[in-house]
Amino acid sequence: MKWGLVRTIYIRKLHYEEAKQKFLTELDSAFFSGEPEVEVIHGVGTYTLRNMVLEQVKKISYVELTNNWNQNPGSLKLTLLVPEMSLLKKYKE
Repeated sequence: MKWGLVRTIYIRKLHYEEAKQKFLTELDSAFFSGEPEVEVIHGVGTYTLRNMVLEQVKKISYVELTNNWNQNPGSLKLTLLVPEMSLLKKYKE
């Protein structure tokens, strides 16, 4: 889902495994589309989904956590380290 200029990955109210799969799928889609940033809406609650996102970000070399000091506590902004489009086309093949 896209709102404004930044792609939004909405995983709020999903079960853990469903949220994880949706997050990873949409993150890959954003990366291969050349999008430099995404916002993940995880909700507040117990921060289970937030912690899952943070764990996954540590495992993925092309994602960095954006400075979230003044953001909504129910979301995270992530920066995607996207190469030039010509290189992306090679990755897709």
